[in-house]
Amino acid sequence: MEENKASNAGQGLGIAGLVLGIIALIISFIPCLGMYALAPGAIAVVLSAIGFSQASKANVKKGLVTAALIISIIGTAIASWQLYIFKSAPSKLEQFGKEFQKAIEEELDVEDLEDLEEAMEALEGEIEDLTDESIDEAVEAATEAIEEFAEEVKEAKEDLDEDDE
Repeated sequence: MEENKASNAGQGLGIAGLVLGIIALIISFIPCLGMYALAPGAIAVVLSAIGFSQASKANVKKGLVTAALIISIIGTAIASWQLYIFKSAPSKLEQFGKEFQKAIEEELDVEDLEDLEEAMEALEGEIEDLTDESIDEAVEAATEAIEEFAEEVKEAKEDLDEDDE
């Protein structure tokens, strides 16, 4: 009788690749940190590929190793994409800044800028015109208005109380 032994060729590497691939996939979905999943993802791809090769040579089941290979490739691809975006962001922001400044310059002509400067000077003049006396007058007027309002509220309350009786 011939014994039919089940071979575990490539299964150990497949499990290691699967674990690292899952870690890489999870890390790759974290914004701004996903690019750090590139290292475990690349290791997972290598381990899974070696495990797949061993499983193919031994002619054993390759389901786990195939899953590990697919998950690690997906995690590594997402991490690579995030790294590309992170590396290209400064140039894209600089380009956006230049286009934004150009659009502002096209929209605002010399007359608009002069009007804006005049408005700013007028506003500065009004702020300088504020003195302690004008502030005190504003405080007194506000205090009088609050007192009058409080008296009207008392009268309205008294009228409501009389109506309820």
